[in-house]
Amino acid sequence: MPIFEYKCNQCEKDFERLVFSGEEKNITCPGCKSQDVIKKMSASSFMGSSIGKCATSSPKGFS
Repeated sequence: MPIFEYKCNQCEKDFERLVFSGEEKNITCPGCKSQDVIKKMSASSFMGSSIGKCATSSPKGFS
């Protein structure tokens, strides 16, 4: 059950939504109730569980 980030094109509000399979087309803005929203690219969308490892470790010899 992924959480996606969205931005409303009407009121420009940013919001997150837990999206179940098949519900991708029924997303509405919690502020103005518009369905004119876009899904934003976020680190959690494509990094997976490795985000902690990538962000905190560095190759040997670098500080």
